[in-house]
Amino acid sequence: MNLLYSNERKAEYPASWYAAKANPVDRFPALSGSETAEVCAVSAGYTDPSAALHLTEAGFSAVLLEAHRVGFGASGRNSCQLGSAQRMDQEDLERLVGDDDAAELWDLAEDA
Repeated sequence: MNLLYSNERKAEYPASWYAAKANPVDRFPALSGSETAEVCAVSAGYTDPSAALHLTEAGFSAVLLEAHRVGFGASGRNSCQLGSAQRMDQEDLERLVGDDDAAELWDLAEDA
């Protein structure tokens, strides 16, 4: 058994807020045969469908491939939490770059 996938139900969304609130979407048919396109986007999370859409709007041919369902992976489970902290404690940052630069980095992160 591959433990990485042991808790997944094939092609079903995991229990999440997204799955509970999203409008039902019909399943797309499995790829049969071959497709030819200028661009192939592999996965249907956040960015690949957007990239495929914008490229087709710009005149390119594109195909979007997803092994499960649109938004199935991290995109369907992401809580989109943002934090303004640096990758180290502020005291460590002060020792690394000095008090003034550390304070400026703190302010930049907070303003973002």
